[in-house]
Amino acid sequence: MALTESAQTEPMNTAPGRTKILRGAACLALLAVLSGCMQLNAGLTVNADDTVSGQLLLTAERKVLTLNNRTVEAGFAELRQNIPALPAGPETPYEDATHFGSQINYRNVPLDQFDSESLSIVRDGDRYVFTLPLDPKKYGGKVAEQAPENQARFMLLMSFEIAVTFPGRVLDASAGAQVNDRTVTWRVMPNEQKPAELRAVAEAPPRPSAAADEPDAGGGIPWLLLAAGTVVLLLVAVLVVLLLRHPRPGPAAAPAGPPTPGGPAAPGTTPTATTGGLPGAG
Repeated sequence: MALTESAQTEPMNTAPGRTKILRGAACLALLAVLSGCMQLNAGLTVNADDTVSGQLLLTAERKVLTLNNRTVEAGFAELRQNIPALPAGPETPYEDATHFGSQINYRNVPLDQFDSESLSIVRDGDRYVFTLPLDPKKYGGKVAEQAPENQARFMLLMSFEIAVTFPGRVLDASAGAQVNDRTVTWRVMPNEQKPAELRAVAEAPPRPSAAADEPDAGGGIPWLLLAAGTVVLLLVAVLVVLLLRHPRPGPAAAPAGPPTPGGPAAPGTTPTATTGGLPGAG
């Protein structure tokens, strides 16, 4: 029996087992003292060429990150494990007097690269669809080594401020959103019950390739080029006809002198008919 008990407890004494227990205990202690955990702020613009620009800022309070004598970098890295992957982009550290975190910058990122495990913007025909799930169940196993109840508590403590601007009219937005012209904004406070997801749908303009091909499909530009070519050919034909009809100048004629009776006619002149053999006779 003693061997059995020892065998049952042995895995708990291994290094991976101790690490997981300590991490879970630290997380529970951390969640117990937090009045607010991480903040996710984003300002994104969807461009008409199906790209995204803007910034995403993920931060936490320094006093939280440095619990148990950790550095802010180590504390932030541990807390970030609770966040599913975000759209990739150039990332730089962010810090001020009270917060530490990371800022991700986006500049004309194609939409097919902006479909992450969490925040995503996709194009569906003539619609843009933005989604950010806030229900931990939607992530399944995408969150590292976190019990569902701890993850739910973590999400409850998070705050979100998200603003997305579209190139077209906003057609639909999830509950709690504020729509101002083409921009949708959500402000979700810590310790506030979160919706299942943040979602917005907006009109998308015609794709750039389709817009470029549209004149060809309608017969606009090719017909104009054909008509211009026809006019040029007609002008050339008229010019050729005019040149052919205009007589070419012959060689200059020598001045005619008085005809010599009985002699040959001067060059370039027509002999004068005679009557009775003598000029002026008759």
